Amino acid sequence: MPHVDADVTKPAAEFHSAPRSGRARTAAERLLARVLARCGAVGFLALTIFYGLMAGGHLDDPRNPLYGLPGQIAGYFGYAANEIHIAGLRRQKPDKVLKAIGVVPDGPLFGFNARRAKQLLEHIDWVESANLRRVHPNRLEIQVVERVPFAVWQRGGVRYVIDATGAALSTLDPADYTTLLLVTGEGAQTAAADLVNHLEGHAVLRSRVKAAARVGGRRWTLYLRNGLRVAMAETDLSGSLDRLMQLASREAVFDRAIDMIDLRLPDRTVITPHPDQAEAWPMQTSERWDG
Repeated sequence: MPHVDADVTKPAAEFHSAPRSGRARTAAERLLARVLARCGAVGFLALTIFYGLMAGGHLDDPRNPLYGLPGQIAGYFGYAANEIHIAGLRRQKPDKVLKAIGVVPDGPLFGFNARRAKQLLEHIDWVESANLRRVHPNRLEIQVVERVPFAVWQRGGVRYVIDATGAALSTLDPADYTTLLLVTGEGAQTAAADLVNHLEGHAVLRSRVKAAARVGGRRWTLYLRNGLRVAMAETDLSGSLDRLMQLASREAVFDRAIDMIDLRLPDRTVITPHPDQAEAWPMQTSERWDG
């Protein structure tokens, strides 16, 4: 019987003590949950403040005591932009490239997306193409192809440096490109490449042409540095240039007091002397052209 009593009373003792142990565990779990919740809230608040400081550029100011902190943290984990190689720049500076893609030397590379950075760069008007490659963890390679200044286009009194396709390069100052051909008129920016290519075949003429005006979107009028104007044919630019160069060789028209040479008609060249020199001009002001 005592053995039985012992067997009977032992479960009874355990029955009375189980609720107290359960309540203790429940209280501890609740306390732990509250601590974790509070730590999570503090951590979330800290991350929010940290992100706000980064997004607002406050940590990019050297005067800020926290300057460079994101990069230091990223560098601790091996994800800082410690090695940045930019190739292909001719007229632009590296900081413009980095600013466009949101990268700071020694700054964090967390979340960096090479494809998105490529898109950002190729939306810049002076960038023709770009390629980026991130070599983990902290090396960034950037290859940029710049658009090449080709001419200066004037529209509405405003001048733009353009490339061979006619794309305007807004970051370039036209005053720095006075040796480029100045073109004016609607459609001149896209037709300039064809004109320049034709002029390149006549070096003597090319050096004398200061500007060219696109007329009616169909033909060109050339303006030489000595004030001479030359109206080119609408459909035969190459033929017009050949006729002009023959006139230059035969009559030295580039060195005489001429106001305008009209080559618009295929069988007639009209030469208008400068008003002050009309009487001294020995040629007829209108002549048949058989060449």
